Amino acid sequence: MLSSLFFLLVGSLGLYFGSEFLIDGAKNLAKKLKVSDLVIGLTIVSIGTSFPELVVGLISAFQGYTEFVIGNVLGSNIANIGLAIGLPALFFKIDFDLKNSIAPFIYNLLACLMLYLFIQDNLISAKEAQGLLLVFFVYIIASFLRPNITSCNGELENENISPIYKSLFKIITGSIILYYGSVFFVDNGAIPLVEQFGFSEKAVGMTIVAIGTSLPELFVTLMALSKKEVGISLGNIIGSNIFNILFVLSTIALVTPIETSNVTFELLLGVVFLLTLMFFILLNKGLNKVTSLLLFIGYVIFLYLQFYG
Repeated sequence: MLSSLFFLLVGSLGLYFGSEFLIDGAKNLAKKLKVSDLVIGLTIVSIGTSFPELVVGLISAFQGYTEFVIGNVLGSNIANIGLAIGLPALFFKIDFDLKNSIAPFIYNLLACLMLYLFIQDNLISAKEAQGLLLVFFVYIIASFLRPNITSCNGELENENISPIYKSLFKIITGSIILYYGSVFFVDNGAIPLVEQFGFSEKAVGMTIVAIGTSLPELFVTLMALSKKEVGISLGNIIGSNIFNILFVLSTIALVTPIETSNVTFELLLGVVFLLTLMFFILLNKGLNKVTSLLLFIGYVIFLYLQFYG
């Protein structure tokens, strides 16, 4: 019990400091390359914060815990919106125009549609994984080629710019710290603590494991919003959700086919969370305390249903 709590604390500290390194490195890289914060959040930061989902998924697949794989991804995607963006938005108002991020939202919906079609036979095969991976590479290339969001419009010209190698060092170091922080939190802290209560593998994957692997997104969002980097914060959330489905699941399925149980409800619920986020941003040009509270309450209800629904 005490050892699990200790690793939860150590893991949380790793996630905090890792997110600090990652956000600073990404911001400096955005200045140097004259790329917008939104694009950096959609790509580099989201990939860095999604490493835990990839590593936990690979480890789970090799050990035969396939429910952890799909549960971790779908649970993390819901947690990213309900927890990682809903909770920070209670403290930091998010002002954002939906037109700047409509394409990433569409890619996210496309990824969910593809996954829905692929899991109808309760299996994600290597051929289906190749389809997901192809869309992922198209998404990455398109993100950097869209001129309407890749320009900084001179807003960063007067700021000090660190050399690229320092930015890359911070990004790599931050990602490594995030990874080990996640390992300590999930493998040595959360899972041993929860297994004592005898919950199902699916419930653990959808909740505890998903929350653990979503903590990097939560901390990065908090740090980004505290520095008024709204583009990185929102881009990180949407980009991570895209990365989780198109890259994490495809990579694991290329190594070994992923067997799934009936997770249609969780997948559709993730789409509902995504559409709700889009609606709130469209309605208020961002998120306020009321709309973010609704997202967070929705996530708490989801957690309850996983264990007692």
